[in-house]
Amino acid sequence: MKNKFVLTVIATALIIGGAASLAHADDKPAALSAAEIIRQSQAKYASLTSYSDEGSTVATLGTTTASSFTFTINLARTNLYQIVWRQAGEFFLPQGVVWSDGSGDFLWMGKTFKPQKYTDKEMALASATGISGGAAASVPGTFFKLKWGNQFAGSTAESKRKADDKIGDTDCYVLTHGAGGRTNTLWIGKQDFLIHQVENDTSSAAVKAMLEAQAKTNPQIRAMLDASAAQMGQEIKSVETHQNIRLNPPLAQSVFEFKVPAAP
Repeated sequence: MKNKFVLTVIATALIIGGAASLAHADDKPAALSAAEIIRQSQAKYASLTSYSDEGSTVATLGTTTASSFTFTINLARTNLYQIVWRQAGEFFLPQGVVWSDGSGDFLWMGKTFKPQKYTDKEMALASATGISGGAAASVPGTFFKLKWGNQFAGSTAESKRKADDKIGDTDCYVLTHGAGGRTNTLWIGKQDFLIHQVENDTSSAAVKAMLEAQAKTNPQIRAMLDASAAQMGQEIKSVETHQNIRLNPPLAQSVFEFKVPAAP
């Protein structure tokens, strides 16, 4: 159980930044370039005063599910946000929350943990990224145009279009870029220019290289690698899907307030 927990933490930490597209082979890209799609998407997020959605994120190590979450996101300028994630199938008790109601930036990691205050939202969202399965990073980072989590930071030149695809009923452009065994793929709505899905893939070779590098200074990772080398050398993939997107909803400040639930 201890090794499984550490494995889950490693997997969710590695998935951010790096995915295979499920595009239809007969779809042909239209005239818009990847760079133009990104510019329009950046402009769309910049034009919003508030945003909310819900969705799910699933991380797999080879064929094994390492973590699975559902989440809700509420964002408002200039510094109001709340991202809540729950284990799949758990509707009432949050697994974790990162938020700012205007009084500071906080992260609660669930259960017996106490809320931790951070210096700014970038630090809070970055700290919540791995344990939220990435939900605290991609859309919040893009909406607030942060260095951390922003799906368009520095990616304009490297991104390439793939065949168009659908997420649910939404027709999407599909953009991908990657290096060093890590690939990031975005599904961006053709009508709204918003992110509807993020997929990150880290190849088995890249996973082994990163774990070997960490094992040099971490005896626990070294022991895990030695004990389960075959399992540790598998591909890591995460799929983060956003649904029920609402643009400029009238979010009262109370929406962003959070009180730690009483222990059962």
